[in-house]
Amino acid sequence: MPVSPHIPHIAIIGGGFSGAALAWHLARDTSTPKRITVFEPRPFLGAGLAYGTTDPQHRVNVPASRMSIDTSQPDDFAHWIRQTDALADDPAAFRQDGSIFPARAVFGRYVADRLAPVLHSGAVTHLRRKVTGVHKSPDGNWIITSSTGDIIPADIVVIATSHPAPRPPELLRDLHLHSGHHPVLVTNPWQAGALEDIATPDSVLIVGTGLSMADVVIALTARGHDGKITAISRRGQRSHGHAVQAVDPVGQFASPPSRTVGHLLHRIRHALAAHPDLPWQAVFDRIREQAPDIWAALPVPERRRLIRHLRPFWDTHRFRIAPQAEDVLHARERAGTLDIMAGRLTAVRVVRGRFVTTIRHGAATVWDGTYDAIITTTGPAHGAIIHTMPYIRELAAAGLVEMDATGLGLHVDALGRACTGSRHEDTLFVAGPLARGRFGELMGLPEVTRHAEKLAVIIGTLAASLPFVLHPEKERATT
Repeated sequence: MPVSPHIPHIAIIGGGFSGAALAWHLARDTSTPKRITVFEPRPFLGAGLAYGTTDPQHRVNVPASRMSIDTSQPDDFAHWIRQTDALADDPAAFRQDGSIFPARAVFGRYVADRLAPVLHSGAVTHLRRKVTGVHKSPDGNWIITSSTGDIIPADIVVIATSHPAPRPPELLRDLHLHSGHHPVLVTNPWQAGALEDIATPDSVLIVGTGLSMADVVIALTARGHDGKITAISRRGQRSHGHAVQAVDPVGQFASPPSRTVGHLLHRIRHALAAHPDLPWQAVFDRIREQAPDIWAALPVPERRRLIRHLRPFWDTHRFRIAPQAEDVLHARERAGTLDIMAGRLTAVRVVRGRFVTTIRHGAATVWDGTYDAIITTTGPAHGAIIHTMPYIRELAAAGLVEMDATGLGLHVDALGRACTGSRHEDTLFVAGPLARGRFGELMGLPEVTRHAEKLAVIIGTLAASLPFVLHPEKERATT
């Protein structure tokens, strides 16, 4: 019977930066034929949650010179900015030291621009649909169901759904509130118009004190809000800023490897003490460089201990705030309209159009507060991804995916393949932050870029090894 060539089909679910970068790197390798499809409802690939914001106050948190879709050209984004004059209407993006912190949407446009040629050539196909189901057929192919009812087969599937919707604290989920009326509860501040019901003088409680809290404070301030804002978190730590001057990383934390969190913490403290002439950012930048090796050396119980005890300190030092954002926070703190405190919300009730809250810190400290609005900024619910994403729930029910032992994302092996127990799926991969339970640091853009490049090589090699021919009847049945 005659045969026809079958071109391996790679389906990437999620077209934020993780999925878009992977598609771009896969498309650059033209040594073997392949079809690449990215499922992403948004009109452009590469923006996702982080870079899809239209608020000009939301800026990138690292200088543009350190952002790129290609690690071989680390200043590609900065070069693109100069080439396109993308910041002609944003002089505030430029700092006196020469660093550039553009709006996040500008980076989204840059990624879309880099992807345009591979989309135009047909090397990558963008399907503006949600994936509602994924299952494995008896012959080993993947069958993808989209929100429009389409059934699409694939040889290789990549889960690149990086940021699931936030999950508010349980005590806020059952409050009976009315949209457009006070009090105002915002559980997803990234939704368009999420802050519109908050009036200028309203008192606001923000749950969470990281980068998202800063985004909310900046957005409210830009809208003219001048009421009192109180932000709380377990440790009361907020994101720190960048070093005043660029510094080279210092320290050694991966060799010999630390097997306990206590030993790792001792080494970090020693490095900080050994370099009193340098800002702390120099030490943390080296930790960031070596994070994959540091994480890999820790046994799972120690990884859990690190997450439980040190994650708030790591997050606030690792994920730094743009200087423009820090200026706003400092101004509000000086004006007395922003307090950042350690505490956790233990009770909430609605009384006469306001939230009456109880906040506890430690065993003894308790205080009550009254607020017109509560905003949660605790971030995407990566730990609940199986329950919140229907297609991942289907894969889990079939025994094809499971949560990582740390709870940070999905269980993957060293090649990024989805695992359950000791068994891996040869043609099912996880890209981006959902794989950080294995790789440790996969939230920052440079790390996500490097991960996408490595995964593209692995998947490209796999695609080249797949059977190259199928019977015509079978090929038609799967298209």
